Amino acid sequence: MPPKAQFTREDGIYHSFCGLVSVGWLYQKIKDSFFLILGTHTCAHLLQNTMGVMIFARPRFAISLLEEADLSSAQPAIADQIAEITREHHPSVIFLLSSCTPEVMKVEFEGLAQSVSTPEVPVLFVPASGLDFTFSQSEDSVLQALIPFCPEAPPDDKRVVFLGSVNDAIADDFLFEASRLGIPVAGFLPANHFHELPPIGPGTIIAPLQPFLAKVANQLTNDRGATVMSSLFPFGPDGCRAFWEDLAAHFDLKVDLSEREAASWARIKEHTDLLKGKKVFLSADTLLELPLARFIRAAGAEVLECSTPYINRRFHARELALLDGVRLVEQANFERQLRSIAEEQPDLVISNIITANPLIGHGVVAKWGTEFIFSPIHGWAGVNTLVSLFTRALRRHARLDPLGNDPVWMAGVMPGAPEIIPLTRG
Repeated sequence: MPPKAQFTREDGIYHSFCGLVSVGWLYQKIKDSFFLILGTHTCAHLLQNTMGVMIFARPRFAISLLEEADLSSAQPAIADQIAEITREHHPSVIFLLSSCTPEVMKVEFEGLAQSVSTPEVPVLFVPASGLDFTFSQSEDSVLQALIPFCPEAPPDDKRVVFLGSVNDAIADDFLFEASRLGIPVAGFLPANHFHELPPIGPGTIIAPLQPFLAKVANQLTNDRGATVMSSLFPFGPDGCRAFWEDLAAHFDLKVDLSEREAASWARIKEHTDLLKGKKVFLSADTLLELPLARFIRAAGAEVLECSTPYINRRFHARELALLDGVRLVEQANFERQLRSIAEEQPDLVISNIITANPLIGHGVVAKWGTEFIFSPIHGWAGVNTLVSLFTRALRRHARLDPLGNDPVWMAGVMPGAPEIIPLTRG
């Protein structure tokens, strides 16, 4: 087994997108749900702009706008809102998400959720403050709230539950592949509908699809006795092969997907030829960074650094094992990263939505890490989409008019670093 990669923790202030953004894909995945966010006008502005809500759309989420004076008397107002949501939208479940404001003011909304919950329409409290969670980790909180509603599976019910939200086309691809290999499936968590949650028990094999669900995976082990599969996450040909071979082994099935992997690599050769030898720097906040770094390294790129807000040695063990020799950083210091980018001149930087555009403005070829969250990149069906997200930025930059060897100057972007750092435009 390869040596485990070592990582450092810099305790920087990570520039993470708000945890409320997970509502954008979860309300679409759980089709009979409603998400009520307890927040401010800033929260409303963020969600309306981020999710591109059209004027004629009728999304199943809303903002309960809280002013400071409302916090002491929030219960009756929210109770009325819950009644209105139930009457107009007929949800099977309502998620009550707290933002930064009520959490900073220590408002206790968990009891409030319980007081307005009914057996017909449960109201589940979900902490989603950007102070404590990256935007993808909020899905972990939502899934933890769903666990008590998953039916208890008997010990002899040995089936797989795929853990993590993916769109319907990708879910169908996983169901097809499991059927092809003879792997019995209990369902997905989350399911498309609240009353379709999969049964989970001591015989259940939990197959994580997303690397940001460590807490709910651990809770499924502790509460239900389920077995969480340790494998690569199903990103790229290498990840898919390991994922399915390891999953099959849990059901005493021996499969060799080496030819399937080779064929998948062959189909994206045009992209991997472009990635080969390129220097890539990952500085994003999606918590997809470890499997993304593993994939592009396998595709021939040189990963200069992979930073991510959180690394779990157990949950990410297989990914870490294949990243030996890569500089891994948990909760990186962004000022230090700017210096590293200036010194090492990467060909591509995967950054978060807050910092990508400023980097591009200073001549760095950068890509929003956020796009990986909202794109269908899982499984065999997602391989082409995954690799094209990396190469699209490189191709677009190559089509720009050449600017010669004029340096791009990055000045005043690093507090406490008055020196001017030249960046040579690639």
